[in-house]
Amino acid sequence: MLSVGSHAPDFALPGVENGEMDEFSLSAALREDVVVLAFYPADFSPTCTSSLCTMQDFDLLNLDADVTLFGISGDSVFSHRRFAEENNITYPLLTDSIGEVAAEYDVCMEDWRGHRNIPQRSVFVVDDRQRVRYAWTTEDQTVVPELGEIRAAIDDVRDDRTAIQRYARGFEHHDGGRDRFGTAWSLYEMEAWEGAVEQFDEAVAYFDAAGESFRSAKRFSESEEVEAAAEAARTRSDDYRRAAKWYAKAAEHFDADEPDLAEEYLADAQRHHEQVSTADELRKPSTLFSERA
Repeated sequence: MLSVGSHAPDFALPGVENGEMDEFSLSAALREDVVVLAFYPADFSPTCTSSLCTMQDFDLLNLDADVTLFGISGDSVFSHRRFAEENNITYPLLTDSIGEVAAEYDVCMEDWRGHRNIPQRSVFVVDDRQRVRYAWTTEDQTVVPELGEIRAAIDDVRDDRTAIQRYARGFEHHDGGRDRFGTAWSLYEMEAWEGAVEQFDEAVAYFDAAGESFRSAKRFSESEEVEAAAEAARTRSDDYRRAAKWYAKAAEHFDADEPDLAEEYLADAQRHHEQVSTADELRKPSTLFSERA
């Protein structure tokens, strides 16, 4: 079994997610998330069913934007699809048909119940630098991992480099939101209500994405400086989102000739707009974190 701190071999395997077949690679997933690899012998065996469903029930994906969970066995994608449907498994199940990936992770059983090259029940947590942060395996295929240890390993992944990447992504979304907000505000002042609503709604979507990226940046931050910058950016982006949302509602009610309701939403919008108007500008990732990057 690969040890903690070792390099996790890359792979690309066919698999199934939400009924759709696709190819999944470790390196692609690591560009976005911490990755949990859950090797298991076979679909539909009682322990495998219990283990994989428990991992989902435990909700390792509770960190949604920060964690990808791959289940890996030698079963076909067609078996995976039926197995996932019957057990409501929503994360990808991948097919290591000849045990090549399991062998690279040193968790391949040469013989299991008459089957050759079957993955041994194992779990690895891999960080964005493709390092193994947690490794567990067992020769007793009825044993399941300690989920609290997996959670602790995920929570322990702190890396300012990763936080910078998430911050930079949020910064781009934030800029897109501000552009839409500016266009919407111009239309709003001209009482072009329908156009204003459309642009404010687009701004809300951008600020939602920005807030998620800033939240993720805070989650990965090692230093207080990075954490504070990410939290300030998230707060500012959320104020913009709230202002855009309430301006859109106000515009809808003005367009419907409901001025009383429009004024109520307008008051909330103006409060959040005032907060972003008086707050400091977000600092650019390249200047704020250049030394760490």
